Amino acid sequence: MDGAKDRLARGYTRTSALYDDLVGPGYLAAIRRLLPFVRVGPLPAILDVGCGTGINLFEAARWFAPAGLLVGIDISPGMVAVATAKARQLGIPARILLGDAERLPFPDDTFDLVICNSVFHWFQDRPGAMREMARVLKPGGCLALIAATAPGFREWFLLMDAVVRATLGPDRAGPIPELPTPEELAALMQGAGLTIAGMQNLIQRHLVTNPLTFVQLMSVMAPTWSGDLSDREVAALQAAAARLMAAGWPGGFPVTWSALEAIAVKAPRSHPGA
Repeated sequence: MDGAKDRLARGYTRTSALYDDLVGPGYLAAIRRLLPFVRVGPLPAILDVGCGTGINLFEAARWFAPAGLLVGIDISPGMVAVATAKARQLGIPARILLGDAERLPFPDDTFDLVICNSVFHWFQDRPGAMREMARVLKPGGCLALIAATAPGFREWFLLMDAVVRATLGPDRAGPIPELPTPEELAALMQGAGLTIAGMQNLIQRHLVTNPLTFVQLMSVMAPTWSGDLSDREVAALQAAAARLMAAGWPGGFPVTWSALEAIAVKAPRSHPGA
């Protein structure tokens, strides 16, 4: 893996034990909004790309039970370990694989449903990742996509970059994430041969009045800065960020939440003479 992917994988491994408790309910609510619009046949084969702790895969398995093939793939060893343990505990016959979404290790036309919840915005090769998800879908199969979008979380990314630079030095700061726009995501789906069946971009703006709780939440949700740091450095940066937010924005730190939720369908294979 290159540096950025390795940092992200390490960051999510660090937060994997906290993931379900801190951010799991929000991601579960998001996938539950989309699953009623997914149309699949009996015993569907389901792939969760960037599966994390398995939240989406296990919910889809319950929703479409009995399901056929159940597979999750994630770049973070810690997430894979947690999802594997959960599948065993729940008695769900899912395969959880360590791997890269930009090079999916599956044949063409394998899955009836591909889920990608709150991870696509981290991909470096977004066109390639979208083509890969479309490739492994069967004709007529569905993609359920949830992705953070610009200008979401920009305030947090800029603040955390400033804190890292001031505390550890500029050489320790990673690149500031650049989230995709809704228009970019729509174009990528269509460019990969998918037809958008439904799409909405939700934007909310909040004032954060409990900085430390927010910092801890975002450190689990978006650990793009913490993967190559020690536990002591992470704790120090979290405390510094919370102090800066409280001192600089006594009325509440402004933050934008923006996410696209979409269902897209791969065109059915045309028959000769049709």
